[in-house]
Amino acid sequence: MSWTGIEVYYTPGSPGCRAVLMCIKALKLDVELIKMDMYQKYEHRKPWFVKMNPQHTLPTINDNGFILWESRAIMQYLVSKYGNNTQPSLYPPEPELRATVDRILFFDIGTLYKALVDYFHPQLMSGEDADERKANALKQSLDYLDIFLESNRYVAGDSLTIADFSVLASVTQLEGMEYRITAYTNLHKWVQRLKAELPYYDECNAGGIEMFRAWANNKKNQNQHIYGK
Repeated sequence: MSWTGIEVYYTPGSPGCRAVLMCIKALKLDVELIKMDMYQKYEHRKPWFVKMNPQHTLPTINDNGFILWESRAIMQYLVSKYGNNTQPSLYPPEPELRATVDRILFFDIGTLYKALVDYFHPQLMSGEDADERKANALKQSLDYLDIFLESNRYVAGDSLTIADFSVLASVTQLEGMEYRITAYTNLHKWVQRLKAELPYYDECNAGGIEMFRAWANNKKNQNQHIYGK
């Protein structure tokens, strides 16, 4: 690995951060990882960080003065700048192949991950009852993924891409909510295969998923105490 000078601000429990960590490992980039405490110290709201990223979101990178946030944009940038000679297939330069990857990335942020947040966030943050309509939206997004994987080895075709990192991070966030996906046969097999195939999967994901699980369980317990549920 060669030193890039890139600073990566992250929190392990975030699926977007986990996706970027997998991308960095796949590219074999030597970066400085700066862990942020979002839950107790609220470090992402410190003035110095808000000045860097007014949205105070994670992950955020500082590539020698170039600041970028949003995990999918970060992965697109990292492969475009640092992976052209070593891992171009992660974000293919060919317009058709790249458009297919982009389509899955947009599906993730606009459909899959949105459905996940829409369904679980009100339950965790406000103690609301599960919304059947939102539950069905999440199930529909998982159905779509299952269909995408009927004839493809990876979510965007026959090769591993950053779309796999993004979707894998979103789907495995469900593990922290004890939400099972075994009924989605193709999707479940894909998740299990990538966990085995990617030598850096556990390093980038296991601790973060457990961190999210602990936080979610704590929120559930608080809600039971407050709302009597």
